[in-house]
Amino acid sequence: MLLGASACGAPAGDRASGDTRAGADSSVVIEGDFSVSHTPCPAGASYTLGDTVQWATMIEEGKRVVLRANGAIIDTVEVLFGVHHIGRDSLLFFPVRAYDADSVERASVPATPAWPTDHVLCTPAGRRTLSELVPYFNSGFSSPAVIDSAVHYWGMRPEGSQGSYRLYAMRYWPRGGRLDSLFLRDESPATDYRYFYGPPFEEGGAIVYDGGDARALIDPATWRVITVEPRRQSMTP
Repeated sequence: MLLGASACGAPAGDRASGDTRAGADSSVVIEGDFSVSHTPCPAGASYTLGDTVQWATMIEEGKRVVLRANGAIIDTVEVLFGVHHIGRDSLLFFPVRAYDADSVERASVPATPAWPTDHVLCTPAGRRTLSELVPYFNSGFSSPAVIDSAVHYWGMRPEGSQGSYRLYAMRYWPRGGRLDSLFLRDESPATDYRYFYGPPFEEGGAIVYDGGDARALIDPATWRVITVEPRRQSMTP
């Protein structure tokens, strides 16, 4: 059984329903998780979420929750991104790590100093970050989503030294290692907002990449652009 955590307004993809069970929440369990976890995701495990706390940095904040398999801790993961099941025994999640902060920083942030690290694909054989597995992946902007057991994300290829990127609609199938890519446009995002490029989602039979200057609809069968439209609303706060 997989329990996923997500926030309202974020496209869900293959995300399961949320259950963080506030009555069981406690900050004690995850108060000092500074080291990177290497725990794999066991086959056939029963997954649960619990023990939710706030996290914050100087530029962003959110909630993190403990992910367990058969009662054993797998990692602490970002609630907004959630936990996605890929195939039978693989998970995609976004670990959040506490870090040592001086007294000045601790006084200036509204919660425990911690930050999301890199999106992780966790399997019974082990775990790897998406930036290791696929090209042009940027954990700060690529906004991955799982749709039909494939990881969809914004490919971001840096161009020059002025913060410009070549943007691609990317689709990665972990089970077969297949990768589809489609160039969209060049753009220079002048922001630190993590979801300036929103997570891809399915709508009316198309895959929608909505972010930055435009909204592109992609045909999932041919992986070609159906249409490009002005954005319906800004993703920035």
